[in-house]
Amino acid sequence: MAKKTPTVSVIERRLQGPNVHRSSSQPIPLVEPNKWVLRWENAAIAPDHLWRIVHELGWEYALPEDLACDVTEQGAAVRDNRIVRGERGQEVLMKMLASDYKRIQKRKTEENIRQTFGRKQLKDAMVSGVASEHGDRAAEYVAENIHAINVTDTRGPEDPG
Repeated sequence: MAKKTPTVSVIERRLQGPNVHRSSSQPIPLVEPNKWVLRWENAAIAPDHLWRIVHELGWEYALPEDLACDVTEQGAAVRDNRIVRGERGQEVLMKMLASDYKRIQKRKTEENIRQTFGRKQLKDAMVSGVASEHGDRAAEYVAENIHAINVTDTRGPEDPG
């Protein structure tokens, strides 16, 4: 049996929040809250958008039994055993295992860092920076001698959790 979460009144939530003038959206309550990551996908983006989300990106359709509340409490409805919202039901609730989502996010971060802060990118940025600060001649010198420059990443390892 799932542990019952404490109930906080709407007023208390506003008073405890960062801005009393605004209320933030609350996460959708799940039967297994730590198992899934949810997101709404808009099928109107492209005719094959939902196919791509499922078959290329690895998301699954969230099912009504995944929710720990009635779908109508989330402003949604069930069509073809899918949770949808919007005037035409074009937004579909998708789910992914939280462990898979974390692995993908970590890999995306690594790739972004590699593409942004790789040796070639850093050296190109150095030459460009020298050119803007000291002129073309200085940049030409740095470009010709860039092989002598060693760029290393000295950040510590990330937490595995």
